[in-house]
Amino acid sequence: MHPSSLFAPVRESSRPETAFDVHARRTEANDAKQAKDLVQTYTLDVFGRVNRVESISYILEHSIFALTLDDYQQTFYALAAFYDHPNVHGVSSSDWEENWWKNSYATDDETTKMNAINTLFLHFFVAHPDFSEDCALELINVTFKALPEVNQILLCVPQQVTPESALDRYFQPLECKRSDNNCTVRICRRKNHFPTLFIRTARVQDNDDLAPLFNQYNDILKQTYGDFFVAELIESQDENNKALVAECNGYAVGFMSISNEVNIDVLNEIYALSAFHGLRTSHPNDEWNLQMIEEAESTLPNADAYTHGDGTAHDDGNIHVRPNPALEAMQRAVGNGKPIESAVNGGDKNNKPPKQSIGAQLEHDSLATSDFTTTPPHKSVEDFTQSQDDETMNNDPVLEITDTSSHRAKMTKAQLAAEDPTKYIKPKLISDAPKFFGREKAFAIQLFCISEVYEKRSYDFLQKAFDMFPDRDYCVITIPQMVPEFSLLQSFIRIPPRVNLPNIQELYLFHRAGLLRDISIEHASEKNLNAVKRLTEHFSARERILNDFLDAVQSQKRSDTGAFLDAYAINVANQTSALIIFSNEENIDYLRSQYNIEDFIYFDLHKRSDHIHLYHFIINPIFAYMTKLFIKEILRKVNKTCVYYPICPRYADDEMLKHHSPTYAIHYLLPVRPRRLIQYNLEKLKMNSPTDCVLGRLPSLAHSQFALAFSTTKIIMEPKITINARIVIVGASTVGLAVLEALIMCPYLRFNNLTLISPHGMPGEFPPSFTRNLFLPSNLEYETDELTRLSLRSYVNIIGAKLVSLNRPMKLAILDDETVVPYDHLLLCTGNQFQIIAPMQAIVINPLSRKPVPAKLDRILFQPPPPNVLTINDEFDAAMALKWLRMNHHTEHSILIYGATVESYCCVNALLANGIPSNSIQLILPPDHAQTNAFNDPTVLNTVRETLQKLNIQVHENYSMEEWHNRDVIDVNQPIDHVVFRTKDKKQSKDLNLKCTTLFCFLNKQVNYDAFIAINQSSLVFDGRLVIDENNHTNDPLIYAGGSLTKFKRGYHRDDWTHACFNSKEVGTMLANQLFAKYDPLYVPSKTVSGKNSLIPTYKKPKRIYAVLPGLFTLNCFDVIS
Repeated sequence: MHPSSLFAPVRESSRPETAFDVHARRTEANDAKQAKDLVQTYTLDVFGRVNRVESISYILEHSIFALTLDDYQQTFYALAAFYDHPNVHGVSSSDWEENWWKNSYATDDETTKMNAINTLFLHFFVAHPDFSEDCALELINVTFKALPEVNQILLCVPQQVTPESALDRYFQPLECKRSDNNCTVRICRRKNHFPTLFIRTARVQDNDDLAPLFNQYNDILKQTYGDFFVAELIESQDENNKALVAECNGYAVGFMSISNEVNIDVLNEIYALSAFHGLRTSHPNDEWNLQMIEEAESTLPNADAYTHGDGTAHDDGNIHVRPNPALEAMQRAVGNGKPIESAVNGGDKNNKPPKQSIGAQLEHDSLATSDFTTTPPHKSVEDFTQSQDDETMNNDPVLEITDTSSHRAKMTKAQLAAEDPTKYIKPKLISDAPKFFGREKAFAIQLFCISEVYEKRSYDFLQKAFDMFPDRDYCVITIPQMVPEFSLLQSFIRIPPRVNLPNIQELYLFHRAGLLRDISIEHASEKNLNAVKRLTEHFSARERILNDFLDAVQSQKRSDTGAFLDAYAINVANQTSALIIFSNEENIDYLRSQYNIEDFIYFDLHKRSDHIHLYHFIINPIFAYMTKLFIKEILRKVNKTCVYYPICPRYADDEMLKHHSPTYAIHYLLPVRPRRLIQYNLEKLKMNSPTDCVLGRLPSLAHSQFALAFSTTKIIMEPKITINARIVIVGASTVGLAVLEALIMCPYLRFNNLTLISPHGMPGEFPPSFTRNLFLPSNLEYETDELTRLSLRSYVNIIGAKLVSLNRPMKLAILDDETVVPYDHLLLCTGNQFQIIAPMQAIVINPLSRKPVPAKLDRILFQPPPPNVLTINDEFDAAMALKWLRMNHHTEHSILIYGATVESYCCVNALLANGIPSNSIQLILPPDHAQTNAFNDPTVLNTVRETLQKLNIQVHENYSMEEWHNRDVIDVNQPIDHVVFRTKDKKQSKDLNLKCTTLFCFLNKQVNYDAFIAINQSSLVFDGRLVIDENNHTNDPLIYAGGSLTKFKRGYHRDDWTHACFNSKEVGTMLANQLFAKYDPLYVPSKTVSGKNSLIPTYKKPKRIYAVLPGLFTLNCFDVIS
């Protein structure tokens, strides 16, 4: 993506009385060329040497707001760029308010209040000479409309220079206290262009203005309550219910109905409001639930501990709140903008222990005692493995296991978590909502409407609303998920739900303190220590934050590494409300080589010293919506332009994690896609090799990979389109991951309700392991390193369970643990999996019909299999297979692999790589293997067969699995020790009775039975596969599907073409495009063949397979369907 297209142009109109027929849009980088053609002599006199494209590009790159005027024929008319500091020689951008402005221009109450938050400086303006005045007016109007916090625009003009007439008309000179200033400052005030709205109590007479305003959106209220519903609502005002009107030029242009009759208790049951003390004052009888999970991503401190600068509390006695042990998890939930279940790694929405946080602790390739953290997929495996003693696993000569006390002392946090995996993957959620008994502090917005022209001034209602209820400190509003987030909500904080109910709405909250604009930023010092302790009171990362804070304020160096460290405090009303700890980004060459930073910026237009590395950002939750403003101000204060924040993987060691803490700022930073890495031949390049920084060989880069979040002074102020629609993706297949990547990586959209349902959670949670990865072939799309560098889990609510049922009328997905997940859009991407196959002689009862299933070769075993009968579909299954082998290393192995697929040959090689003797492995091929070639190449197949023979691995062909049993134990939950296979020819049959310690099934992939039942019983069309059209729609418009689970409907007459034939990542990306078509206003659909009959989409990328076969042969297959 080119930097100029990061935020594609969004056209905005200014006030309706502006007659000039052009539209404003965000400036793109390539506008610099056209702007250069409009530069006149008077432009150079006012703005300096801006007659080169490079100079204009630099101005646009560093501006915090820039607008371009053009028409629908793309004719360029004007451009303006604004900064938050003056373009005056010798005046610093970091302290212009305290020095230059205060000493020269702060002459009255208006000018004294001007600062970098409410003031913009015009650094560049060009316009078509024939329309310059109209262009200037349009740009000014749109700027004031788009930036409601800005009250004036200033223009700094050199002495003895008069700006062009367009600017001279709208910018009036300001009085200067000093005579030695080298410039004249001119001002353009909001009140003359797009004034603040006058808010007053509503009157019955306003009905004539307001009724058409409501009716232009919909007539539901009119049909329900009649033509005079607004008048009746206004008439019903009392001490508990108020109605406000926004007035402009004598007309009512907006309406807000508010009430202090709010059911606070219900809100606390449904939403995570503990960070705000349950919207009540503190009370001695308040009940905090003490069963909290270990803090992992805490970001927000106690909102109730906010006081005015004079030391008085915002609330009666709230400065002395009792310690809140439940606070941190709720703060984390508010901090990451996801449901609380997401904050604790996707727990059960019905307050059940979450299953999805699959452990990520395979630290080494060897089979060490600490290599696993997850429980087996079947209880019998878990029970069996937990009964083993560590000491019984230390004598195997093949596996070379070491588990001494000294080794344990050196184990990483990730490895130690493996010793008790249930605690790691099943953190405890609070079972009941905390109960608060103090006085209610919230009122609610019941009805709100405002003219589209004045929508950006919705914030003006809030001051008057709080005046109506002086005893209330919180304003709340709920909206349906499918309602787009409007301007008023940009000043509110979204509160995630703590339970999953199908009919709940999105809750937004605003605190009275958010009206304050007395904001100052100072270099942190030890006097801020108490405030920092208060902000981090319940954080488990508190100790390292305080240590870094003290290092920053005392020596500006880390005590352990000596690296530079700095800290700034953000004060609101003279009280510390946020803290940022950062350093200079020293590894910028590495980041530039590893991540697509230049998708967002022109790197050469930023100095090497312009980049900072964010370690900690802590903020009071009542100011959370001001995070981007605080970050912008910090960058201005330290004269930087770019901020970087690494997101470490779950398996990272403490050495990597100790310098960073989770931060709410990630909500406003952009995730950066990783680059595909170049594998350099350093021996051939020699002196031409890349630097150690680019190669990641520096000590500071020696740890594991990480994802990168990033922003700049310009990007941080760009608004995002917030989408609250509940998008549920079932299956962590490549298709599902591609959908998530496309949605998450869109820089101008923010999806608040993304949910992934997968039995084993998100792939990539395990540390990279070469030997574990050998078990399965790869499609080379989402390797562990790439998933680590994407960190999709940071933006998704993950639920570890299986889909078992769908309630389409109520839009509910029901999971196997009885969790109910509501959805607005459901994407089925489960793919096909290997199943445990039942022996031919076994009696298999269909769980749905309760009838026996006829014997056949690929009949699925529905009941839990014996613990040593395994199949491998993902990295979790591979980890569990290795764990089983480790737990049974003391026995003589006899491993059987049943199947003739690529996976079965990969399994042979993986077992050899993990130290299993070749004479302990036998490969059994099913009867139909001769009709298909797993490699689609006889040469490859013959080479592999010859290799197996050389390795002394027995291969038995044309055998079906007849039965398995345990000769000593009748219990079906115990491991089997023998398997009987049978081959049949025209004359006779032959049985093969093999000893078995482990059986791997790789017969063929099928649709998961639970998924099939859910699909079939919900009346989705299933014809061997789930039927879809060319747009990935099923017969339910809200349910999409993609991947090998699907097939195209027969009307296309190409039954041989399915998604399984194409590149899965490309399929997922095109599936995501169906959502972009609904929610992305900038999405342009690809051109399709016109006509009545649609065609199957064209997929261009090759389908790839990479596998390591026995004999260490590497299989690379690239297949393109044409």
